[in-house]
Order: sequence, then C-alpha cells, then structure tokens
Amino acid sequence: MKKHILYIFIFISYLGFAQQDISVLTEIDTTQIRIGEQFQYKITVDKIKDVGFPELSNLGQLEVVSSKKIDTTLNTLVKKYVLTGFDSGSFYIPKQQLFIQDKAYFTDSLLVHVATVSVDTLKQKLYGIKTIAEEPMVLDDLKPYLYWIYLFVGIVLLLLSIYLFLRKKNKAARAEKEVIAPYQEAIQKFTELDEKELWQNNQVKEYYVELTEIIRVYLGREVNVHTLEATTDEMIQLLTNQNKSKNIGISKESIQQLEAFLQHADFVKFAKLRPAEGEIRGDRNIAASLVENVQPILEKHNEEQREIQEALQKEQKTETKFKLKKLSKRSIIFISIIVALLAMISIFAYQIIQNSNAIKSSITPSKANTEIVSDGWEFQSFGNPTLSLTAPFTISLKSNTIPDQAASMISSLEVYGYEDIEKDYTVSITIVDYTSQVSPDLEQVLQGSLKSLETKYKMEDLEFERQPASFGEEIKGTYLLGKATVGDTKKDFKILGFIKGNKIWQLLTIGNSEDNETQVMLETVFESINIAKE
Repeated sequence: MKKHILYIFIFISYLGFAQQDISVLTEIDTTQIRIGEQFQYKITVDKIKDVGFPELSNLGQLEVVSSKKIDTTLNTLVKKYVLTGFDSGSFYIPKQQLFIQDKAYFTDSLLVHVATVSVDTLKQKLYGIKTIAEEPMVLDDLKPYLYWIYLFVGIVLLLLSIYLFLRKKNKAARAEKEVIAPYQEAIQKFTELDEKELWQNNQVKEYYVELTEIIRVYLGREVNVHTLEATTDEMIQLLTNQNKSKNIGISKESIQQLEAFLQHADFVKFAKLRPAEGEIRGDRNIAASLVENVQPILEKHNEEQREIQEALQKEQKTETKFKLKKLSKRSIIFISIIVALLAMISIFAYQIIQNSNAIKSSITPSKANTEIVSDGWEFQSFGNPTLSLTAPFTISLKSNTIPDQAASMISSLEVYGYEDIEKDYTVSITIVDYTSQVSPDLEQVLQGSLKSLETKYKMEDLEFERQPASFGEEIKGTYLLGKATVGDTKKDFKILGFIKGNKIWQLLTIGNSEDNETQVMLETVFESINIAKE
C-alpha cells in the first residue's frame, strides 16, 4: 500500500503484564514548580541486568531537558531525567514502559503542578507601551502570487519546448546503452564456463544448467522469444514458429539437433543422469557448433530486417519534415497563444470550482445515507473465538509477523486493515495471542492504543468516554468512544477491546466527524460486531 495501515503492531508497543517479582519505583523531587523551573524524574528498578529504560517523549505540556546516565547501586538501577514546563496548570507524567528480562513493565503516573510567576507591580518598574512589531514574511503570505508565478513559468516552459521541438527535433538522439552482441556474449560465457571446471569437480548438473542457459539466452535474444521460462518442448515450438513466421532460415536439422541436445541436458538436470566424460565434452562441442552454425543465418536475417527498418524510418522522417515545413511562423505563434490561454482558463476554472465547493460545504452539511446497508456489504470473520462483522469493504490481512523483541511474549499476531484515503477513514483489527508466561492487561493495552493513536495523528483537544462491553460470561471488553482535532479536521474514533484468557482482540475505526455518511457507515459496522463462542 502507498500508505501502510495505521496500527501494524499497535499492541506490541504498549503491552501490559502482571508485575510480580520485580519492583519499579517512580518519584519526583517536587510536585509543584513555577513556569520554566526544572525538576527531577527518577525511575528505580531492583534489578541490575537486562533492563531497558524508556526514552521519554510526548509528555504533553511537560518537556524533557536532559536524560542522565544510569546509576548502579548494590542491587538497583536508577535512571534520572530532568523535566520542565512552560504552561501553567496541573499535568500528569504518563505511565512509561520499560523492559526487564524481555518483559514489559509500566511505571505509575505522577501529577505535577506548574504555577505562573507572580509579578509585584509596586516593585517592578513599568515600561511604556511598544508599537506593534511587524511580523516577518512567511511562505503563506506569498501564496496569492504563486498561481501567477506558476502560470508564467508554465507558459515560458511551453513556448521553450515548442521552440526546441521545431528546431532540434531531427538533431536530438538518445545515447543507447552499450550492449554486448548475443554471439559475443555466448562465446564469452562458453569461455567462462570452461574456466570454472564444474564437471571436473563433480558438479555435472550445475555445468549442464549453465551450458543450456547460454544456448537459451543466445537464441532468445537473436530470435526474440522468451526461452528461459519455457520448457524444452515449448522452446522448440516457439523457435519453430518464429523461424517460419519471420522466414529466418534456420534448418530443420539444426532445430532437431538443438532439441536432442536440450532433452539430453534435461535428463542430466532433472533425472540425475550421470554422463561419461566423453559425452560431456561432446555436448560442449554440440553447443558451440549450434551457435557457430546458426550465427551466419541470424546475421543475414537481422541485416535484412535492419535495412527494412531503416527504410521505414527514412520514409517517416521525410513525411515529418514535409509536415513541419507546412507550419508557418504565424501558425506556431497562434498555437502557442491558444495553449497559453487554455492553461490560464484551466487554472482559473479550477480555482472557481474549489471556491464553490468550499462555499457549498460550509453552507450545506452532508446528509446521512439512509440506504447505507445494501447488498454490497460483506460478512467477514477474524480470529478464534471469531469476531464477525459486516462491511461494504474487505478488511484484509496486512501482517502476521511477530517482532523480534516480542517473540518471547507473543505466540501469534494478526493485523487486518482497510483504509480509504479519499473519504479519510480507517478500520483496523488486531488479534494478539500471548504466551502462557504472560498475563495481559486489557486496560493497559487500551491505554497504549489510545496513546499511540494520539501520537500518530498529533491529536489535540482529545476527549473520550469509556463504556463496558460484554459478549457472554467469558468474554469481557471495553469501548473507548472519543473525538479530537487533527490539524483543521475533527476526528471521531472508536476502539473496542476484549480479552479471553491470554488473547486480546481490538477493533479501531477513525474518520472525519463532519462526514455524516461515513460516520453512519462506521457505526453500522460497529453495531454488526458479534463474538462467537469457541
């Protein structure tokens, strides 16, 4: 896919596991700072081997100033980070993931209060009001002029292209890549094959593979047929048909000799025939003689074809020159002006259409399609127990590969997805089966998925609510229903996660909030979800 699916391995990065024997402690040296002040965030682990500390990122309104080296004590490792904040308010340091002996652990989240710096106007000297400073010019300020620049450059390039075409058409020539002639290539490969001494070193099969390949490549290039992919019978038939249709002139005896040679080589390659030394040398001589006998015939045929082709090209060049002479200077100028005007009209028409579409979309909201459920919908199922649903598109398998770093924790991973770039929505299904040594935590998996979603789309103003989901007594799950701002677009997303034993299923949909038709369709897909019993 031009754009890969949104959540390949979304669950791998944020796995939650039961923490039993190892202690992970997080602490900060203060819970209250002023804007711009720094404080220390510390993670302590009571293990000194196989510990992977996180690289802090995406802390929201808090920023990482520096990351210090790991301190080692008698039985613990301590990792320290220096953080700060430049916006007032109360902010959480989210849970961080670290790996200890190939298992994932999560830290606790901590709350930090960032206060503004109060200013005493009685002691602080007041200054006069400054005039409005002019902002530096940026690229967006030039956009109204870019269309005219593009138009002018396009007209200049068009006129230049016409001028060069009419003046230098007959002088332009492409340098052809130097290619070794088929006959010279065959002779060269015969020599290289002899130097390898394959059959003398008990590599008879390899010797015959290369020997027959030399003949096949030579004839394929000279006669213009696909010989490498064809069987012996198919190759002989292709060569015979080409010989008759193009009147090449290869004798019937040469074709029969070639067929006998290839059939004998097939016995060596596929039937494990072990020819004597004399037979091998004889086959080598037959291959060389075939090339030597056929080469003069092919040279004569190719020369005749070349003369015919040159005559045709000469005739075409004469016709082209005659047509070009008919074009007067006035005609060239007239054509150039017409093309330039058409280009200008196209650009302005495009702008008018874009503006009218923008006005329509701002005045008239999209109406939901009440006939969204139609015969075009497909019934689809995934995993075991089976998650089934109906959708107007096919949700196909995107990956079933387990990352190396998670191989000890996951026994199977399946990622399905569908993405419509034009309508701006995505559907993703992930099924993870953990090993018996791992106790997956659905809540932590959902938190990781939500964090990954927020990072992927750079979401702002994220809001969501949690609702329970149940599919029988054994299968329990959770819905996350939310919305956020992505750039200038409002997005609605839904995440359904459920767990049974050591297996977690998760379904995600995300789309444009203002596209009512798409939202109705995605809601219908969600309502069709069913979990079957094993």
